Amino acid sequence: MIAAPVPTAERSRRFVAWLLRHGRLLWLLAGLAAVPATLRTVGLYANLHSEMEELLPPNAESVRAVEELRRRMPGLQFLGVLADVGPHPAPARLAAAERFIDDLAARVRAYPPALVGGVRTGFAAERAFIERHAALLLERDDLHSICERIQDRLRWEFGQRAGTLIDDSEPPPPLDFSDIERRYRQDTKWANLAGNRFTDPRLGLSLLLVEAGGFSTSARQAKEMLERVASDVAALGGPAAYAPGMRVGYTGDVAISAEETSALVQDLTLSSLLVVAAVGLVLLLFFRWPPCVLALLLPLALATVCAFALASLLGVDVLNSNTAFLGSIIVGNGINFGIVQIARYMEERRAGQDVREALARSLWGTRPGTLSAALAAAVAYASLTAMQFRGFRQFGVIGGIGMVLAWTSTFLLTPPLLAWMDRKGRPSIPAPFRFLERLHPMDGLARLVARFPRVIVLVGIAFTLAALLQVRGFSSAQIEYDLSRMRRADTWRSGEGYWGRKMDAMLGQYLTPVVLLTDGPVETRAVAQALREAAKSPPLDAMVARVRTLDDFLPPDQAERLREIERTRKKLTANVRADLTDEQRRGLEALFPAEPIGPVELGAIPETLLKGMKERNGRADSAVLVYPKLGAGLWDGPRNTAFVATLRAIARVPEQSGGNAARVAGAPPLSADVIASMSHDGPLASLLAFVGVVLTVLVLFRGRMATPFVLASLLMGVLWMLALCMALRIKINFVNFIAFPITFGIGIDYAVNVMARFVGDGGRDVGGAIRGTGGAVSLCSATTVIGYSSLLVAKNLGLFYFGFLAVLGELTCLSVAVVVLPAALLWWRRGENGIQEEPTESPKS
Repeated sequence: MIAAPVPTAERSRRFVAWLLRHGRLLWLLAGLAAVPATLRTVGLYANLHSEMEELLPPNAESVRAVEELRRRMPGLQFLGVLADVGPHPAPARLAAAERFIDDLAARVRAYPPALVGGVRTGFAAERAFIERHAALLLERDDLHSICERIQDRLRWEFGQRAGTLIDDSEPPPPLDFSDIERRYRQDTKWANLAGNRFTDPRLGLSLLLVEAGGFSTSARQAKEMLERVASDVAALGGPAAYAPGMRVGYTGDVAISAEETSALVQDLTLSSLLVVAAVGLVLLLFFRWPPCVLALLLPLALATVCAFALASLLGVDVLNSNTAFLGSIIVGNGINFGIVQIARYMEERRAGQDVREALARSLWGTRPGTLSAALAAAVAYASLTAMQFRGFRQFGVIGGIGMVLAWTSTFLLTPPLLAWMDRKGRPSIPAPFRFLERLHPMDGLARLVARFPRVIVLVGIAFTLAALLQVRGFSSAQIEYDLSRMRRADTWRSGEGYWGRKMDAMLGQYLTPVVLLTDGPVETRAVAQALREAAKSPPLDAMVARVRTLDDFLPPDQAERLREIERTRKKLTANVRADLTDEQRRGLEALFPAEPIGPVELGAIPETLLKGMKERNGRADSAVLVYPKLGAGLWDGPRNTAFVATLRAIARVPEQSGGNAARVAGAPPLSADVIASMSHDGPLASLLAFVGVVLTVLVLFRGRMATPFVLASLLMGVLWMLALCMALRIKINFVNFIAFPITFGIGIDYAVNVMARFVGDGGRDVGGAIRGTGGAVSLCSATTVIGYSSLLVAKNLGLFYFGFLAVLGELTCLSVAVVVLPAALLWWRRGENGIQEEPTESPKS
C-alpha cells in the first residue's frame, strides 16, 4: 500500500538525484581523504600523553616552570624496582633479593644515557662523603653548640686543676650530644636500612633506583624504560629464580606515568571493541536490515578520522586524558544523524516508496532536526575553545569539527551508499529478526502519553522541583579534590600505588622534590632562608620535611667553619676523651678526626646529592629543593593549593631586592593549576555551551512555538542529571566535567528531533512524533549510552566517572524528550483546541 503523498520539497529530489549521479566520485574523494586522515589519527593516538601538564595552557605558571626545569636539569625522576621477600625474612632470602637487584642493576647500567641517567642500589658514596665532612656540613648553630659544650668542659677541667671553681662539688658539664645526633639521625633517609644498601631487613625489601635520563613526564620514555626493565627481569628468570615467593614491583614517577598511560590505552581499546559490537547489534535489532550497519558506520568512520586530522592542523598535536576518548564520543554522538535519517528512509521504503523518493523524503524530513542537533552539539563543543584549560579547549576543537563532519558525511555519503545496497526491492526482514515485528514499544508509549498527558507533565514538574531543591545544596564539596581518586582503580591493590607505599615506608621520604628555580646564588639563599623560616609555622610545618641547596654540601663560610673545627679539634685533650663513653668518643672522632679536615670542592660531592641542583652547564647554585613530608596530604586539593600558594609567595622574595621571582616546578604546582583552571573554566564552559545551544535553537526555529518547549526540555534533563549526580554522591572532576557541556549539545538533539517531526507533520500528531521519531531518538540514545557505558569497565577512574555521569545525562534528557515533551505538547494542544486526540495505529510495513 502506497503511503499518502506528502509535500516533499522539489529541491530535496534534485539534491538526491545529484548525489546518486555523483556518488562514485564523492566516495572516491572521501576515500582519498581518508588515507592521510587515518594516518594522522593513528599518529595522534600513538603519541598519547597522560601527563597533567598536557591539560594546561602552555603559558600556565607551572607548565613554564616545568619546561625551564627540563631545559636546565638533566634528570629528577626515578623508577623504583622493589624486590619483596616478606617481612622479617631469613638472611638467605634477603641476600637473594639483593643478588637479584645487583644482577638487574648490571643490565640497566647498559641502557643508553638518553633513557637512564643513573643506577643506584645503595648510598655508600653519599654516606662516605657526609661522614668525611660531617662537622663541616652541620648547621652552623649545631657546630657552635658542640664547640661550646667542649669549651665548657675544658673550662671546668682547668678550674678544677687550678682550684678556681666556686663550688668544688660542681659536677663536670656533660659531653652529651645525643639531642643533636638524634635530630640528624631522624633526618637521615637510611636510618632504618642495612649497611650501605637500599635494603630494609624489617620489611624484607631491597630497592633499585633508576634515574630517568632527563627531567620529563613523557609517557613514551616511561613506557620504554619500564618495558626494558621488565624484559630484563624476565631474562633473569624472574624473581622466583632467586627465591621462592619473591615478588617484584615498580614504583616512582616513571611507573606512575607508564601505568596511567597503559590504563588509558587499555580502556580505550576495550571500550572501542565493546562499542562496535554492542552498537552493531542494537542497530541490527532496530532496523532489522544488516546493510544499515555499514551505511551508518562507514561515513561516520570517515568523519571521525577527518575530525582528528583537521584538528591536528589547528594545533592539536597530541591527545591527552581529556581528548583521548573523543573518537568514541564522535562515533556515539555522530551516529545519531544517520540513525534518524535511515529510520525515516526505512519507514518510507516499508511504506512502499521507491529508493529515490524514500531518500528524498528522508532527507527532507530529517534535515531540519538533525542539522539543528548537529549545530547545537557543535556549538556546545566549540564553546570549550574559549577556555584556557587545554583539556577543554582541544576537546572543543575536535568535538566541534567532528559533529559538523558527521552530519555532512551522513547527508553526502549515506544516500548513495543506501541506493547501492538497496537494489533488490523493498528491504525485507531477515528471518532471525521477524519476531521483532510484533514488538512496538513506541506504540505503547504513544498510547500512554495520549492517555495521561497531564499526569506525566505534573510528575515531570514534581521531579524538577525536587531536583531544584537538591541542586540548591551544590557547593565546592561537590568538586573532586582528591587527585589520588583519579588514578586507575587497581593501583592501590597491585600497581604503583601499592608498591609506592612500600617504598615510602622503606625510605621515609619522597624522592622527587619541588624545585624552586632561581637566577643565581643570591636569590637561592634568600629563598632558602625564607623557606626555612616559613617551615617552622603553619601551613608548611606539617608539609615540608627539608629544604636543600648547594650550601648544605658546599658551605659558603667554609673557611670560618674550618678554623672553628680546627680550634675545637686541638682542644679535645686526652682527659676530655677519657671521660667520654665509647659511643660518644666515636661520634666526636667522626666530627673532629685526628687529621685536619680540608675544604669541600664541588667535584667531590657525589652526583646523587646534587640531583635537582646541578644543571647541564655545571652550575648547582640556582635551585632550592623542597621535599614534602610523607604525611603532607598533598593528594588533597585544598592542602596542595595552600602548599603551592605558600611556595609561590616565598618565591617572590628576591623581588624585594630587585631580582626575579623563583619559578616553582614539580607535580604539586601542576595539580594546583589544574584544579584552579578547572574551577575557573568549568562553570564558564558550561555557561557558554548552554548559551551557544540556546542561540542555535533560536536561529534555527526562528523563535517559533517550538523554541520554549525544546529549551525547557533541555533544562529539565540537565537539572535532573545534576540532581542525580549529587544524590548519588558523584563528585565532579576535570574528566567527567566534560559531561555537562556535552549533555547540552547532545541532550538538545533528542528534543529537537521530536519537535522537528511534530512541526513537520503540521503540529497535529504527537503520537506520530513519538512513533516516527521516538524510536529513532531512543536508538540514538541507546547507542550513545552504550558508548558511555563501555567506559564503566575502565580501570582509569576518571574515565569511569565520566562514563557514569554521561549515561545519567543521556537517560534524563531522553526521558524528557520522548515522554515529558510529547505529553506537554499534547496537553498544550488540547488546551488550545479543546479537543481530544486519540492515538492512531502505526503504519504497517
